Amino acid sequence: MNTQAVLTLSNITWLLAAMAFVIAPHAARMPLWVSAVCLGAGAARWWIARHAWRTPPWWVMALIAIGIAAGARLEYGRLLGREVGVTLLIAMLCLKVLEMRTRRDAVLAIFLGFFLAMTNFFYSQTLLMGVYMLGCVWLYVATLIGFNRIGSEPSLRERVAPAFWLLVQAIPLMLVLFFLFPRLSGPLWRMPSEDSAATGLSDEMTPGDISKLSQSEAVVFRVDFDGPVPQNEDLYWRGPVLGLHFGRSWRAAFVDPRAASANLDYQPQSPPVHYRVTLQPHNKPWLFALDMPVRAPDDAFFTPDFQMRSRTLVGSLRSYPMASHLRFKAGSVLTSAERRQNLQLAQGFNPRARRYAEQLLAEDPDPKVIIEKLMARYNREFDYTVEPPKLGVNAVDEFLFDTKKGFCEHYAGSFVFLMRAAGIPARVVTGYQGGEVNPITRQLVVRQAEAHAWAEVWLEGLGWLRADPTFAVSPLRINRGMTAALGPIGVLNTLMEADGLGVLKQIAFSWDALNNQWNQWVIGFNADRQRLAMDMFFGVKEADWRDIAKHLLLGVFLVGGTAGTLVLLRAYRRRQPPLIRSWNALCEKLAKAGLPRAPHEAPLDYLARIEAARPDLAFRLRPLVDAYVALRYAPQDQQPVDVTAFGAMVGEFRAGRAA
Repeated sequence: MNTQAVLTLSNITWLLAAMAFVIAPHAARMPLWVSAVCLGAGAARWWIARHAWRTPPWWVMALIAIGIAAGARLEYGRLLGREVGVTLLIAMLCLKVLEMRTRRDAVLAIFLGFFLAMTNFFYSQTLLMGVYMLGCVWLYVATLIGFNRIGSEPSLRERVAPAFWLLVQAIPLMLVLFFLFPRLSGPLWRMPSEDSAATGLSDEMTPGDISKLSQSEAVVFRVDFDGPVPQNEDLYWRGPVLGLHFGRSWRAAFVDPRAASANLDYQPQSPPVHYRVTLQPHNKPWLFALDMPVRAPDDAFFTPDFQMRSRTLVGSLRSYPMASHLRFKAGSVLTSAERRQNLQLAQGFNPRARRYAEQLLAEDPDPKVIIEKLMARYNREFDYTVEPPKLGVNAVDEFLFDTKKGFCEHYAGSFVFLMRAAGIPARVVTGYQGGEVNPITRQLVVRQAEAHAWAEVWLEGLGWLRADPTFAVSPLRINRGMTAALGPIGVLNTLMEADGLGVLKQIAFSWDALNNQWNQWVIGFNADRQRLAMDMFFGVKEADWRDIAKHLLLGVFLVGGTAGTLVLLRAYRRRQPPLIRSWNALCEKLAKAGLPRAPHEAPLDYLARIEAARPDLAFRLRPLVDAYVALRYAPQDQQPVDVTAFGAMVGEFRAGRAA
């Protein structure tokens, strides 16, 4: 085969476009030099195709490949792992396209592109990403069709239409494999990431960290309550507890696995609230629940400071049932080690705040009085804002006595500092507060914008008590949420608030509901849901892997057999002579009009019966029957029309039904 007939400029352009769409989501994660290599290789390949130049020799390609591998080793410190593996795959695919010389090379590059499309799900499994990757696969199939066309250049329609129908025909087998392929313990994309931190809370807090999260509308988790949703002021979703002070920042203390427990030290003072949390992957170990949980879900534990943690990183969608007591007395005994940790302050920072705490202690040593005075001062003198002034080394001093403007981390951090300086054990708790109920699904949706920090203080005889200085400054933030306290944040929220008809808000709720269904039935389709589907569709209760494998094989055989039968029937019809196909088409039209042809009936006998039953058809049908008989039995010089003209006459014929 002439290689140039396949590696045309049009085919190369389609391949480069398909590659660009698949690689685009990776661009923000790849080093800049890798993107430059991809752009350079694509431009060079296009220029070679346009001017019919020779591709670079093998030794040049080998040197470039070695250079890329060395660069990846320097960039990532390794040649194994998810990030470096995907980066090398992208770079080497671009080099393969640059050096390809035959149709086989082009087909190999296309199939590598199919594999590369799947790697995008290592980083995002959203509905939008699924639709986008489906479009990329469609583009690659259209490209493959072009490389398999010999002798002519396919048009746009001749590429995309067959590619679309090929994807449609693959849907039945795809559904069978999706529902019946045995579920593993976790999806392929639950691989550990070298840079596992995702956008969200961390185990360290510096003034300004959480206020940045307040501008993100990313969903953190969704909650289905068995009964009514609790009041907003009770929705404290506990996350990392920060007990160590390092000057400007607060950090979480080391958690000894030997101190892990399946139960919490507290006394419930209200009935439990039951709910289910569906947590988005965040590549961190902590799980979220309302204070205080009754028990930890499977493969999770509690720390002594009431954190709930997973034994593995949450690298995929996770759903777990929970029950919590919203009223409780937390903690019975504070050990000497816990007291020392919760009184620790970095030396040499915030002298004015220390003196102020000593002053409060001298005025009245009762911790309750000190707390009341601080809350009253926060309420009287401070402003709540997501854009506070920048703070220096002595951040607490500057905040308390100079700027007096801040976000929840400013208030929680300064409050805990003053408590410790006054000899009262305290710690910073981070998590989320509140949420928004989707009226379509009745789910509570908690977003990054609800990120929050509050304080806990230890009072003898009362245990650990929640103290939220943000409530003293801005009660609206706790009672009604961030938008009520500060107004809409971001362009999208501003547009939705300005929409008096609520159309944008309804669209947002509908989109969230659709995403929830995608999470539940696609991303979250685990072994439990597979057993539920087996019970729902096949009546197999408590299905094990044998039942699933049996139905999988049966489904594959049914789909494959049906597809094979349809292909054979289509091939058989195509093998019929054009004259017979046209005559059968005419008979099908007459049968739909209520005049089916008997298997033994000759054309002229069939015509005579129709003339007796439907005289109105005689003058239009007779020329067709006469033409068919002549084409079938008369010499060629006595045939009034050719086969093509007869097919056109059949196509124009309309029988209709008898009145």
